[in-house]
Amino acid sequence: MRTQRLLLASAALLFGCVTASAHGIWTAERWGETGIVYGHGAEDGAYDPAKVKAVRAIDKAGKVVDAKAIAGDKRAVIEAADDAAILLVDFSNGFYSKGADGKWVAKPKDEVPGATEAGDNWKHNVTIRHLHGDVVPALPAQPLQIVPLANPTELAAGALFKVRVLYDGKPLAGVAITPDYVNASEASLGKTDADGVAEVLIRNEGLNVIAVSHAAPFADLSKADTVNHFATLSFVNGHHED
Repeated sequence: MRTQRLLLASAALLFGCVTASAHGIWTAERWGETGIVYGHGAEDGAYDPAKVKAVRAIDKAGKVVDAKAIAGDKRAVIEAADDAAILLVDFSNGFYSKGADGKWVAKPKDEVPGATEAGDNWKHNVTIRHLHGDVVPALPAQPLQIVPLANPTELAAGALFKVRVLYDGKPLAGVAITPDYVNASEASLGKTDADGVAEVLIRNEGLNVIAVSHAAPFADLSKADTVNHFATLSFVNGHHED
């Protein structure tokens, strides 16, 4: 029965494609440092480090520990306490507006003559660095967040585990899950239920980046139509450190 479920899940992933042009952020080891990666799928893009608005960390018990972003030329890395088990990053990509010529520019709507649509764009990430056992501590809040309901770092590729998606701290129903954003950024597998919960297939042995997106009306419609949030949950399974 489990094998059948995995085969069905894999088939749904292959054929359940959606448009997911939004960029996301996650963290990954880069040259011995924890880099904040900005990209779409396997792409690693350059960015202004000032777009990183918050970096936080908690230990395995949920206690806040030291963490900060260190700016580089076209990127940022995280410097965190040794006992930082989970990292959280919030990143503002700013306003983008679609002009009358169909091109997107990095300005609010009221600064682009004839703009047809505009959004204020935010990226969020939760990274599980190292946890032991199945207990995941409570996470500090983010506007859009993927909360693991089990510790995925101790699960192998092909395993299933549950996540809950929260928007402004409340369960978000009906949002599509992208279980492998790096390698299959336009493929979704299922949607969250009424409690914001969805079952996710772990696709990789190594780095996994799970993603969701959600848009809501922007408070000042002269500047943007929507505020667009893109959230990821990233982790490396099959590798643990004390």
